[in-house]
Amino acid sequence: MELSEIISQSGITFSYLGIERIPLTPYSMRKALQIFDALGKQRKSGFVIDSENRFLYENLLRWAHSDGEMQCLHPRTKQIIKADTTKGIFIAGGTGTGKTWALELLSSYCALHNIRVRKGEKIYMLSFPSVRADKICMDYMNQGSFDSFINSPILCIQDMGDEPKESQYMGNREEVIKRLLSIRGDRRDRITLISSNIPLNHKLMTDTYGDRVVSRLEEMCNYFELVGKDRRRM
Repeated sequence: MELSEIISQSGITFSYLGIERIPLTPYSMRKALQIFDALGKQRKSGFVIDSENRFLYENLLRWAHSDGEMQCLHPRTKQIIKADTTKGIFIAGGTGTGKTWALELLSSYCALHNIRVRKGEKIYMLSFPSVRADKICMDYMNQGSFDSFINSPILCIQDMGDEPKESQYMGNREEVIKRLLSIRGDRRDRITLISSNIPLNHKLMTDTYGDRVVSRLEEMCNYFELVGKDRRRM
């Protein structure tokens, strides 16, 4: 009997079963960008997809559709590499470049197209709420737990790096975001999306979260950087 057949007949299930993407193809990149543009202009009339953010938006759309042509950046060399649609997203960039907006538009686009992912026998909507990193820390200070964020199949953390390094509950100190990322990084059945002012290869990232978490982030996420003007002033 083959090993795979033995496992199948055993009835054993594995909590670390990975996320399986459900491709939504074929699709028109031109039309998809028009939808992104329309969603953006609903929020702010000055929204525009241009040379500074087009690479990001095109590849967020490829991620949403589970398109094997998706690309991202190598977090250390910044060279364009093949991406993995089963991984999450990490967007680094300066204040006002549009990181938060990009992830919120991505969630709206996924909801609009009813895009889903599969984990074992369960199917989840790919749209996701965003939560600020400091809000996760505040919840720990109030409740003494951040298990809901650990267990969320899809989690979007905004403004990572702006949170306090340690949070305290009943005398217990915890590096909440560092611990959260370390745990989620050991799971293949979680998708994590992140925005941060700190690039992944920056010394501050390593000093704040440690080599292990930075390594996990490189494994968990497709990496992007946004540069250019402060779009909040447009």
